[in-house]
Amino acid sequence: MSLFIAIPLLISVTNAALCGCAKDIALKITNIYENGDTDFHYDYCENLGDGRGFTAGIAGFCSGTGDGWDVIQEYHRLTGGNDDFSSMDSNLQKYADSSSDSTSGIENYCKVWENLGKNDANFRKAQDTIRDKLYVAPAADYANQLGLKFSITQGQLYDTGIEHGTGTDADGLGSLIKNTNAKFTADDTTDNSGSTLTINGHQVDEITWLKKFLEVRTEDLKNPKEKDNQGGNYWAQTTYRIESYQYALEQKEYTWTSTVKLLDNDGNPTTSSVQAALCGCAKEISLKVTNIYENGDTEFHYEYCEYLNDGRGYTAGVGGFCTGTSDAWKVIKLYHQLTGGSDAFSPMDATLEKYSQSENDNTAGLEDYCKVWASLANDDKFRKAQDTIRDNLYLTPSQEYAEQLGLQLSISKGQMYDAGLEHGVTGDRDTLDMLIQETNESITGDMTGDSGSTLTINGYKVDEIAWLTEFLKVRANDLKNPKESYNGAEGYWAQSVYRIESYQYAIEQKQYKWTSSAKFLDNDGSPVTVSCDTSLKKRARRMARRSTFAHPNVSVI
Repeated sequence: MSLFIAIPLLISVTNAALCGCAKDIALKITNIYENGDTDFHYDYCENLGDGRGFTAGIAGFCSGTGDGWDVIQEYHRLTGGNDDFSSMDSNLQKYADSSSDSTSGIENYCKVWENLGKNDANFRKAQDTIRDKLYVAPAADYANQLGLKFSITQGQLYDTGIEHGTGTDADGLGSLIKNTNAKFTADDTTDNSGSTLTINGHQVDEITWLKKFLEVRTEDLKNPKEKDNQGGNYWAQTTYRIESYQYALEQKEYTWTSTVKLLDNDGNPTTSSVQAALCGCAKEISLKVTNIYENGDTEFHYEYCEYLNDGRGYTAGVGGFCTGTSDAWKVIKLYHQLTGGSDAFSPMDATLEKYSQSENDNTAGLEDYCKVWASLANDDKFRKAQDTIRDNLYLTPSQEYAEQLGLQLSISKGQMYDAGLEHGVTGDRDTLDMLIQETNESITGDMTGDSGSTLTINGYKVDEIAWLTEFLKVRANDLKNPKESYNGAEGYWAQSVYRIESYQYAIEQKQYKWTSSAKFLDNDGSPVTVSCDTSLKKRARRMARRSTFAHPNVSVI
């Protein structure tokens, strides 16, 4: 009997390219094959006895194949090099360099990995970075070379890379692609999916190509060519990964725009929902729309900095981070972590920390603050710090409220983010949580609508757009009459009701789902279209292990 409960797969996404939400879905699908659920097991670690040492983390990084050491080196970079793994470095490097499965001298490896995986954001970030570098990016390179258009094909290349490796050894992704291409000696557009590849000079339908690829991969799983992949007959027991994608093909789940149906690891086509947060194209549009309200255009103004005299000190960057409200100090502290702690902001640290802790709008001792902030606008680490803190403080918490409410539509999730950024997410009588509470308290009966999404509020059935319309009314009233006196300073909030009018216009235009663009009003009340870039820029616990060979920069076409 399988160890897994049948896990239905109805996975929500917002665009077709394997980026943003579609990427998240591809990762979650592979998580199911690897772990039996969609979660990201950053804290997983064990010795499988498969010749690869300890296997750990979200992509099964191994101490004996190099990728585990890659993660730890990236973590060292983020921590400055002195952390819980440091005492094992010499052994870890030795075992990675020699492809050794020895665990001598690293007996505490799993204990450290599990603790950091549960509690350390930098360690999770290191795992994400190396997974993307070693597996997501190479799979995307192959997809671009082939000219793939569909999410399902691109997702399959990622899943193959995780299990087989992304290199050109006999079982690697590159070799499987070459072997698949060799099968086509004439035009073959049997499936007529609407996407045509050029393979060996022949016109080949993309879905026809994917079906053949799955056949080639199945044969390789049953009869791996590399000795390292033959032990224990593990690979042959993982053909459920293929069957799952073949089922999705039968269901014509080519482009992941709303739902994706696959099989669980027991082969059951049962169904449940996995909500996708505001991500991908919808996230990009949401951020750009709020950029319009904040800066007058859709650009990300990492360099922006000025003193608004609103009681919050200097306001700066993509999230309007303020020296007097602690979020700017959070950005700078993260930047220090990324730079090792010695950068242009360092001389101001004591003053910044003091003003942050006391919520002081004083700028004494910060005379060069805006000059330094603007000068770092093109620094990738400074941009990353701004993006991370914006997401941690505003995007992620606002989407947690969206999930609690059961919101499904991009427009509602986007409004949660915009309100969270302007009002704050929680902490006083004007913040997002209070606006949601006030909106819900105003619901005294069922409310119908045409959105196709129904919420349960106070026991009533409420159309999501009807709820959003009420929320906008509550927020508009709060902007005009904020409950906290400091939010009414200089009348700034009352002047920003154009944010509400813009979303009300989008509702009138029925811009509920954002898959490529959405219509809003700019700050002068003129219609504007905001677009996103949609281009692709353990059965018995971790039974299947990938090839040890690394991915080279090679062409497979």
